[in-house]
Amino acid sequence: MRKLELLSFTFYILFISISLGQGRKMYVDNFSNILGSYTLEKELLEFVDKNDIEEIILYDLNKVHKRFPLGDASQNGLLAKFIAKAKKEHHVKSVSASGETGNFFIKAIHPYNVSRTKQEERFDVYNLEYEYWNKKQSLDGGYYCETYLKKANMSCNRESSFKYYINSLFVMKSLAEDANIDIKIEAYVGKFTRQEADQISKHVDMLLVHDYVEDPKYSYLYVKERLNHLDAIHSHIEISILFSEENNFMGKWLRNHEFEEAERIFFTELEKKQIALEEHLNFQGFTYYNYSFFKRNLKKIKSLNKY
Repeated sequence: MRKLELLSFTFYILFISISLGQGRKMYVDNFSNILGSYTLEKELLEFVDKNDIEEIILYDLNKVHKRFPLGDASQNGLLAKFIAKAKKEHHVKSVSASGETGNFFIKAIHPYNVSRTKQEERFDVYNLEYEYWNKKQSLDGGYYCETYLKKANMSCNRESSFKYYINSLFVMKSLAEDANIDIKIEAYVGKFTRQEADQISKHVDMLLVHDYVEDPKYSYLYVKERLNHLDAIHSHIEISILFSEENNFMGKWLRNHEFEEAERIFFTELEKKQIALEEHLNFQGFTYYNYSFFKRNLKKIKSLNKY
């Protein structure tokens, strides 16, 4: 088989594996209202099944923690039951807990994991969502400045915000290693430099690289520079491309297209323009933000297909 044919065949096999759901993740918003509702839990888990989603990333755990202390095994059984059901009955390979700071994992998420003796009831992934690159939020008056940086006696700028982000990842990784529990560290990233990528990669197993475009034909070009940064540091961390189904991003496009088409377009563009990245980087499919938008857009597609 000639080299070009071999590369095309390799790409075909890669895409087929991804289209079958390998590595597909989804953020679950409004989880505090879903948890404990038989109807809403059933709807979520059936959606996960139908769309071959392997990992669900749970938001609103701070609100869940207020309903019952997550570290108290006598009170956190509702969450444990949901996680176990997702894994055992709905083909979910991993459940991820999302938080903004390392402190939240110290106070709530890790105590929950330690309190449960069965692996199927535990979180498999600790996910950090803190947008240190968001300049507005890190400056005086911004959310990160007022909520975290000032309280940590840190200056309100991108540099301090990045240090705060790295410290959270360090805390999360330390918790995972000290507890002798199999936990992966995952982080959401937007705009980053090569130097920042080098530091981040030392603390994570997976990066969710945001690819917030309105049309997937631009999806590869939008993340190209950041993927090159990751390639340059010779990291073997897993990389998931993060699509947003919000209306100001890919939501409008998805009103008339299947989401799998967006996945195919990304890898087609990657293959055409820079095959080396496909060979060097450890791509693990796609992540979708978020459940509510995803579900709404799929309903619109199904409605259109009736006519």
